[in-house]
Amino acid sequence: MLAAPSVAQRASIIEVRDHAELQDKFCAADPNVEHVLAAPAKLFVDARQVICDSGPYKLYRIVNAQDTDDFDYFLDPPFYANGKRLGCDGKAGRSMHVVALNCRPL
Repeated sequence: MLAAPSVAQRASIIEVRDHAELQDKFCAADPNVEHVLAAPAKLFVDARQVICDSGPYKLYRIVNAQDTDDFDYFLDPPFYANGKRLGCDGKAGRSMHVVALNCRPL
């Protein structure tokens, strides 16, 4: 028998159009809540960082080794940060202009 969770988990959607909006919205996000981040794929091309109070997050993409028509997208938190932080990853086709990443509290 499967037990249903007694309390539904909260989740939030962060939608951004450029790096400045990503910086503002992502850094203001509650690190205790799961998020879905929708952003232009081009934000992940250059190895830029998102600088939050908890430290710099690394923003990048790599070709998926198992499926070379796809990219894996990442927004990795600083390892040395104190307290809760979000770790984000996702996968999308090379031709996608907008990608979605799942962000989870760490």
